[in-house]
Amino acid sequence: MNMKTSTSAFSAFILALLAGCLTTTPPPQSDWNIECSERAACLAETPKFGVAKLALVEVRAPYSVREVAVLRADGSMAFDQFNMYAASPVQLIKSVSFAALERSGLFKAVVGSSSSADSDVEIEVAVTKLALDCREDGVRRAVAEISLRLVRAHAIVGYAKGLGSADASGANFASSVSDAVTAAFANAMKKL
Repeated sequence: MNMKTSTSAFSAFILALLAGCLTTTPPPQSDWNIECSERAACLAETPKFGVAKLALVEVRAPYSVREVAVLRADGSMAFDQFNMYAASPVQLIKSVSFAALERSGLFKAVVGSSSSADSDVEIEVAVTKLALDCREDGVRRAVAEISLRLVRAHAIVGYAKGLGSADASGANFASSVSDAVTAAFANAMKKL
């Protein structure tokens, strides 16, 4: 083998290594959904409020991105590029919000923001935490924190915050996050 051939082969090997051809493949990306889980509770046998319009759902930064947020023991936060939500969290939370409000029994009916139906109260939902909490050694929990504002004629007539958590030690993040978000809604609605 001449010097030129061995140099070419070595160069090709280095280029392949730098291009990642000889490294292990990364794990595939998983896309997770958030749904209203069985933890949704019927809190009232008769409605406490009339027709409610789900007027606003917001997921506050830094939790508004598709990557799952991970709270770490050192106080930092990481975003898992291999575990993502199936859509933007705000879109997924809208469905959970609607279902949780409807199942609660607190409202005569729940309609979406695009409905032309008259409503007695408008509901604004803010998600202030949505993460996997890994701050405690050996423990992984899905955590959610929400606030509900009931608005009538541009005045706040009700406000409640809710916290929810669920064990996330298994491999099904969707179930854990769904349980945590649903529990946060139930926790907030009990206070209305």
